[in-house]
Amino acid sequence: MSTAGAMAPGQRVVVTGAGGFLGTRLVSALRAACIEVLPLSRSDGFDLLEDPLPLDGVDHVFHLAAETGVPDAWERPADFHRVNAHGTVRVLDQCRRAGATVTYVGAYIYGVPQYLPIDERHPVDANNPYAFSKWMGEQACEWFARCYGLPVTAIRLFNVYGPGQSDRFLIPRIVNQLLDRAVESIELMDLAPRRDYLYVDDAIAALLASRTTAGYELFNVGSGRSYSVLDVIERAMTAAGVRKPVRDLGKARPNEIPDVVADHARLTAASGWRPCVSLEQGLGLMVRGGA
Repeated sequence: MSTAGAMAPGQRVVVTGAGGFLGTRLVSALRAACIEVLPLSRSDGFDLLEDPLPLDGVDHVFHLAAETGVPDAWERPADFHRVNAHGTVRVLDQCRRAGATVTYVGAYIYGVPQYLPIDERHPVDANNPYAFSKWMGEQACEWFARCYGLPVTAIRLFNVYGPGQSDRFLIPRIVNQLLDRAVESIELMDLAPRRDYLYVDDAIAALLASRTTAGYELFNVGSGRSYSVLDVIERAMTAAGVRKPVRDLGKARPNEIPDVVADHARLTAASGWRPCVSLEQGLGLMVRGGA
């Protein structure tokens, strides 16, 4: 493998999607490591589909900008494809012209697993428009690496959580219901699905550790363990010291995936990265921070 490890002080990088949940954390981590960061975000007026990247003197681009959310993707599949696939092609093309390496932050695209834990050789089954659009972006990364020699690292992130995340996501929704004194019970659509939850700081550490300087590298990034929705609720109640009744609304999502566990051995072998924050510790941090 050609993984070079963490970014070095004094380097100059661009972060697209810098205003998002992951992007803000990544920018802070890079600056703490004395790396110059040029943050780009939609909230600051940056248009991924129209605007050029400021790549003068830039060594590396972390490409996080994307349309997110499976329910929205079902309603707007063309918009998701345009941003997540074509937007990524625009980033790759500008980077290959400027000589900047790329980290592409992708998503879980395996569908219902054929085996657990899931390694990078597992067949892809992009079973919703969001996953499909992210897979198309990833395919563009591999193509640019193979045909233009652009060094690209593609990351398949599993379920990342942490303080400041939107309550459109499961763990913040649970913690918010638990801490809200006006909410008498925790109500969720389905308590059975199991997921591999990775604390945000561990995800950021993986991004910083995984940069390649030659060819194409692909890494799964997850904790290596899975928990059911009910498991998460029980651990959150323990972390908060609060007990509430739990209601299963019995409304499973279309194309629901029963269980997900990441095999992160490839990234660990390449860089030494390992997740450090347990689910219990991460939930404690969220509870103390008010989610």
